[in-house]
Amino acid sequence: MTRTGEPKIEEALTWLIRTNDPEFQDWEAFTDWLERDPTNADAYHRLAGRETDLLAQLEKGGAVRAALRPSSVPRRLAIAASLAVLAAAGTTILVPRLTPQSYVTAPGEQRTITLAEGDQLVMNGGTRLEVAGFDRRTVRLAEGEILVRLQGPANQGLKVTSGDLLLTDIGTVFDVVRIGTLTSVAVSEGAIVADPSGARLVLRKGDRLDARDGDRILRPMRVDEASIGAWTGGQLVYRSEPVGRVIGDLRRTTGIDFTLQDDMGPRQFTGTLAIAEIRNDPQALGPLLGLDVKRAGDRWMIGGGATN
Repeated sequence: MTRTGEPKIEEALTWLIRTNDPEFQDWEAFTDWLERDPTNADAYHRLAGRETDLLAQLEKGGAVRAALRPSSVPRRLAIAASLAVLAAAGTTILVPRLTPQSYVTAPGEQRTITLAEGDQLVMNGGTRLEVAGFDRRTVRLAEGEILVRLQGPANQGLKVTSGDLLLTDIGTVFDVVRIGTLTSVAVSEGAIVADPSGARLVLRKGDRLDARDGDRILRPMRVDEASIGAWTGGQLVYRSEPVGRVIGDLRRTTGIDFTLQDDMGPRQFTGTLAIAEIRNDPQALGPLLGLDVKRAGDRWMIGGGATN
């Protein structure tokens, strides 16, 4: 007989609590539970996506009682005991767990955030983002750049918001850059959907979308697949890209304050830049771009009119 209703929700909540434990390792048992009955996955994802349902269940104490059964393992008992205290105290202690968690990198710094099932968010330098939800599947990029790597079977449903652009995955690897009001997204593997409630634009391997906040029409373009996320391997790869964009990438990736002369921005660049080489010798950038690179205090001026 299939269990439904409240007992099913209690099971799902117990698994949700366990899988959000940073030390959780029992993914095989969790997968077995999901596959045992289609309603298991339905209940789990419904709770993961609806925090109000989760709070209601905790306030009832149902999941706590289920987790405190004598057959429960010691780890589950420890988690359940903590949740019992939180439920008794109301939501004032529990709510911070539901609020977004912020991550920041300094220019020149890289950081990897690990999600469930081996999924990753790789942050480039000068990046600010938030990860929200019990399932950590909602990402808001405020500025900077991330490479999203989704590998596990539970990757369906990850959402990335950048400005007013919403991106949802279909199982993929993709790069997102946020500069001012401009969002650029490029797909290295698989596919994503941009603006799923409106344009529903599907971006596939080798597609890039540049969209400013308020744009009503989304137009994808083709790019060199090797350029997508190449910064994680120590390179920046370009094909006919504006020098202004190249310099912005270099500032973020190397942490060096490069300043481009205003009249140089539209100039195009094609080639590959080694991040370590530029970081060790900023003037090595000059011959590659065909521009003067001179130091001015803590900055490096690029283009005509630079000063010493």
